[in-house]
Amino acid sequence: MDKNIIITIQQLLKSRNSDFDNSKKVKLVRHKDNRPINERKIFGVQYEGTLYNLYRTEPEKFLAYQSEQTFANFGDVEYIVSFIGEEGTESRFIGVFKNNGVIKKFDDHEVFDFVEVAGFEVLKERVIIDWGKSAISWHQWYSNEKEVIRIDKGLTENDVPLFTGYNDVLLSYRQLNSIFKKEINDWKTRLDCCNCIYLIQDKKNGKQYVGSTYGKEGIWGRWKEYAETGHGNDVQLMQKLKEDPLYAEKYFQWTILEILPLQISDAVAIDRELLWKRKFCTHDFGYNTN
Repeated sequence: MDKNIIITIQQLLKSRNSDFDNSKKVKLVRHKDNRPINERKIFGVQYEGTLYNLYRTEPEKFLAYQSEQTFANFGDVEYIVSFIGEEGTESRFIGVFKNNGVIKKFDDHEVFDFVEVAGFEVLKERVIIDWGKSAISWHQWYSNEKEVIRIDKGLTENDVPLFTGYNDVLLSYRQLNSIFKKEINDWKTRLDCCNCIYLIQDKKNGKQYVGSTYGKEGIWGRWKEYAETGHGNDVQLMQKLKEDPLYAEKYFQWTILEILPLQISDAVAIDRELLWKRKFCTHDFGYNTN
């Protein structure tokens, strides 16, 4: 091992699962889909957003993505050590999976039965390795030692995503409610320092609501109303919750479209809001009434 490396992922994973330790056919796999957007597909259907967000928000779809491989690359592999690609060559460990073989053939590749194995939970989503600048291949044999560059809190804490950036914000009602009930500090300090244009998505019917925040309490002040009520006193959202009190919990999610200064005037914020409403046609096809 390179003397400049403090610890490798191989050392961290050792002695946590005896079957895995005894296997000689293990591959390291780094998932980061760099194909053009129209070519990013799962079982022939294009998926939206990044692979990273797919892992965070729709894990079942991500696992389906992982299962589509070629026999040439994985036919004789017993386990895969799976990572999700982050900035540069950084890669976050997301689990060890046993290869139970091919389930079926799909187009020009196979569908494998990759099943996550126990023993690695304490490391999952917390360990970040350096894939290596000279390492071109996204799948490599386990004998290629990878340096652990840090161990952090992971992607969630108390079932709430860690704040990683305004562009990454994607919250269910349950998560939004937890943030405000527990006043999770990372989120509070980020949401009360600026304003924004935000989007509420109805995952049941695809309808959207565009809103803006403008005031000294920033995003925190406005979203607190949603956390408390689920509808924030928006007319059509109120109607959905009147029909089904659990509607927000089941179907609404919050995201940020544009960051605005904390001191922005009401008029400027509303002007930006109107532009986004026109972009998404939320007057004609969404939940906006004005």
